[in-house]
Amino acid sequence: MFNDIQRHVQQCPNCAVNKHSRRKPDSALKPLPPPRGVWVTLATDFLTITPSSKTGNKYVIIITDLLSKFVIAKPTRDETSITAAKFFVEEVILKYGAPIQRCTVVKSGFSI
Repeated sequence: MFNDIQRHVQQCPNCAVNKHSRRKPDSALKPLPPPRGVWVTLATDFLTITPSSKTGNKYVIIITDLLSKFVIAKPTRDETSITAAKFFVEEVILKYGAPIQRCTVVKSGFSI
């Protein structure tokens, strides 16, 4: 019975016209151009850790050089822009120098 109803709804012209999709339309992917050298383009991401550590850290901020795949990571208690900026200045720029370009990756949703 379920299959019959599903088939009827899919073939019904009134249903096709009147049923509006509630989904957000897919957007086109915009690939990044390949980096021209080491330490040219960096990507930033937060990784969620479940359960949190004994010291209260729930996230790991990760910065990756897109050409060499060199990774810098540090556990954090939050995933705010202040934490990301402080980490970027103290752990990246002051230790390794400023990159030519930095791209931010939205939280991936991947968790350990």
